[in-house]
Amino acid sequence: MNRKKKMGGTEVAFRPQTIIEARYDLDRRQNDILDILLGIVGEGDDTEENTRYEINIGDVKHLYNLQDESNAYNYLQKAVKKFEGLGFRLKEDEGTDIYYPWFSKIKYQKKRGDESRSKIVLDLHPEVKEMIMSAKQGAYYRIEYPLNLTKKYSKRLYYLLKDKETFNGGTFIVSFDELRKMMKIPDSYANGNVKREILDKPYEEINGNTDISFEYELIHEKLPSGQRSISAVRFKVKRVKRNRTVVEYETIGKNGESEIATEEEQEVIDAFDCSLKEAKDILRTAKANDRTHEQLFEILSYTLKKNVDNKVGYVLTILKNGYNEPTKLSGKKSGSAWNNKELDTAYSQMNFEDFEKQILSN
Repeated sequence: MNRKKKMGGTEVAFRPQTIIEARYDLDRRQNDILDILLGIVGEGDDTEENTRYEINIGDVKHLYNLQDESNAYNYLQKAVKKFEGLGFRLKEDEGTDIYYPWFSKIKYQKKRGDESRSKIVLDLHPEVKEMIMSAKQGAYYRIEYPLNLTKKYSKRLYYLLKDKETFNGGTFIVSFDELRKMMKIPDSYANGNVKREILDKPYEEINGNTDISFEYELIHEKLPSGQRSISAVRFKVKRVKRNRTVVEYETIGKNGESEIATEEEQEVIDAFDCSLKEAKDILRTAKANDRTHEQLFEILSYTLKKNVDNKVGYVLTILKNGYNEPTKLSGKKSGSAWNNKELDTAYSQMNFEDFEKQILSN
C-alpha cells in the first residue's frame, strides 16, 4: 500500500472514486457516518495497518444542525445500526463482482451521564482501508456540506459532482442507466420519477447550500418503438463561494494585530488547509503568472491527490512553470496532455470521447 496522507483535518473527507461509483443504497444518516469516518482515515498518525476507528460523540455533534445536541449519540447510533449486515458491490471486470461489508465489526460505547464521552468504534475490512489509502482519484470535501443535505440522493450526487468538478472544466457525461445502478434504483421505477428523485430534488438542494453548483442536460435516444428515452446526463459543475457561518481564519501579524483572511484567501485556506501566509503566497504567484481561478483550484485539487511533503512548494512550482504528467485516465504519457507554458486546463486537452467511453463502461 502506498500510503497517501489525507489533507485538511478531520472535518475534510476524502471519498475514493471507487466508493463514489460503487453500487449501494444508504440513507442520509448512513452517509453521514461514512463522511465522518472518511475524515478520520489517513489523518494524522493513522498507519497503514490500522483498521479501527473511533467516532467520539463530543467531537462530531457540532457538525449537525440538531436542536438538542444531547441526543447526538442516539442519532448516530441509529444510523450505524443500519450498517449491520450491509455492504457495497464493486465491478472488477466483466463477469466479476466483489462484495465488501461496510464494517467488519461495530462496537457501541455509551457513557451514561456524560454523553459527550460516548463513542462508536468501527473496524474496516483491510482491503477497504487499502482502497481508501491508495486511491488516486476521488473527492475532497468539507463534511459540513453533505452532512446537512436532507435527501440521500442529494448526497450521492454531491460526491459524484465533487469528484468531477476539476475534470474537463467541470463537464462530464454519465449514462442514465449507470446512475440508476449506482444509486440502486429498482428497474420497475419509471424514468420520469427517477429523474425527479436523483436530479431535480438534488438540484434544488445542492445549489445554494453547498460549495458547488451544477446544471444538467438530458441526452435522449430514439427507441425501436419510436419513443424517446433518457440515455445519459451531461453535467456542468462549478465551485461557488459560500457565505460562511463559522469564524473565519485569523492570525496574528508581525505588528501584533490580528489579520482576517479576505474572501479569496479564505477560499484557498478552506480548499487547501494552509495558513493565511501560504494562501497569500499562492494567490500572489497565481496572479503573477496569469493563472485563472479555475486553473488555480485545479492545481490545488491535483496537488491534494499527490503524495508530496511540501504541498505549498509543489503548488508554487506548478503555478510558475506549468506541469507535465501522465493523463490521469489512460496512464500513458503524452506531451500534449499538460501544457507547460499556458496550462489552459489539464483536462480540456484530454480525449473526451475516450473518457466518455470509460464512464459509460463502468
